[in-house]
Amino acid sequence: MKNIYKTILLILVVSAYSCELTDLDKQTDPNAVAPETAGLEFVFNNMQLQFANLAWEASDETMGITRMMAMTGGNNYENNDSPSNFNYVWSRLYSEILPDAALVIERADPLELYVHSGIAKVMKAYSMMTLVDLFGDIPFSEAAAGVAFQNPTRDDDAAVYDAAKALLDEALVDFAKPNKGTPSNDVIYGGVAEKWTKAANALLIRWHVTTKLAGGSGAAVASLAANAVADSGDDFQFNYGNNRSTPDSRHPHYSTDYESDADYYQSNYFMWSLLDEKGIEDPRLRYYFYRQDCNTTDETNFALDCPGIPRPPHYTGDYPWCVASELGWWGRDHGNNDGIPPDGFKRTTFGPYPAGGKFDADDCIGVTGDGSDGLKGAGILPLMMSSFVDFMRAEAALTMSSGENAKELLESGIRKSIGKVTSFYSAPAAFTPSAADVDNYVSLVLGKFDAADNAGKMDVVAKEYHIALFGNGVEAYNLYRRTGYPSNMQPTRDPASGDFPRTYFYPADHVGLNSNADQRQTISDQVFWDTNPANPSWVN
Repeated sequence: MKNIYKTILLILVVSAYSCELTDLDKQTDPNAVAPETAGLEFVFNNMQLQFANLAWEASDETMGITRMMAMTGGNNYENNDSPSNFNYVWSRLYSEILPDAALVIERADPLELYVHSGIAKVMKAYSMMTLVDLFGDIPFSEAAAGVAFQNPTRDDDAAVYDAAKALLDEALVDFAKPNKGTPSNDVIYGGVAEKWTKAANALLIRWHVTTKLAGGSGAAVASLAANAVADSGDDFQFNYGNNRSTPDSRHPHYSTDYESDADYYQSNYFMWSLLDEKGIEDPRLRYYFYRQDCNTTDETNFALDCPGIPRPPHYTGDYPWCVASELGWWGRDHGNNDGIPPDGFKRTTFGPYPAGGKFDADDCIGVTGDGSDGLKGAGILPLMMSSFVDFMRAEAALTMSSGENAKELLESGIRKSIGKVTSFYSAPAAFTPSAADVDNYVSLVLGKFDAADNAGKMDVVAKEYHIALFGNGVEAYNLYRRTGYPSNMQPTRDPASGDFPRTYFYPADHVGLNSNADQRQTISDQVFWDTNPANPSWVN
């Protein structure tokens, strides 16, 4: 998907350069979209697309360190993600979302198109918070001023988070105003102000829970919940299509794993969490993952690189080693960056949820490699689901004195997550989880919750939230940093993993092109809301 937009950008640059060469007297590029001529809907549509690109890229980068996918970029944290990895997500905010949102707001308000304006504020706020979550201090006040500051300085991360909260509050005011028209192509909620109101309130809950160690309010969480995302019809998600080319509208994970061989390695730890950790199969397992090969016992070290090798001595927990299961649940352990053998037609790949892939019905055949399998990429990007809201509310009940019932919210979150995932694809009857299957799973989790002390209860909530978050790495990254849960996370394969990244290196483009920027931080630097100790025992 990135390559498509790079190609479009290259065409635009070449076109503009050609005009300069042919008519040096022209002071305005005739190919540029000027504020006075830009079509509001065109800018609005581009803002939506770039918002989804930013959110997906940020999630993709963080799913590895949170064990949702295998971390294979490096055998330790410092070399897993280079500064160049984040050039794309950075450029989406500063070259696309901020200027597009400003233009939408500028043009929409005089026309009393307040839904347009409110949506722009929600997307801008979400994007700003995401970059703070990744990097801490980021440019904002000067960056939002446009070309007046070509080398913007970085703002305090807490101030940017507060500015994002103010935008969400403003959006709620916009959605409540009499409105003279809705967007022609709102791909998330179809221009329905009431649903956007629920999404904004859910993001405010997120703001308070994320900042719970730095001033977030449990009482605010409980109050906001009355009009926040509450069921699957309210879910804040970006919907991908099944168009294969010009443009490729499919979920990016489908585009990478179903066009030839599987490209990503799934996380052995995460698959094991659904397969074996509780002693029963999670109802979501076969919707999340698809096995291309259901037997790993005949694989050589060339393919798997670990059969016959003893379990590392620092693997002291129950988590798996080498494979999640010999029945084909086959990915990689955390931090395994060994060379890539020709195993793309065997390794486990993405299922229907959220990537739009194949359902695992024990068929155990490789994907066709022509983009015709499963849902053909018509997946979703789960931004803020009703289950997420319930899990955050359960966390607030346990740790923020919100006054709500943590156990009831835990159960509600589990059931909403399973319901969402299992309704995503019409599975064969023999493999469709029954009501009894779901009840057994819920009863098992609630039994663990009842038997635990306060810290253990939070661990149970975090584990279930972590599982429900599949497809959203940023929320899992935030959860782990603020709580230290779920516990029993598989360590890196190399015991010398270094410090867990509390933030990431600044993008190379920011440091290289901005004279006021420097690579001053290490991955041990902490975002303002992460006030936990510098090297807590639970981080690995």
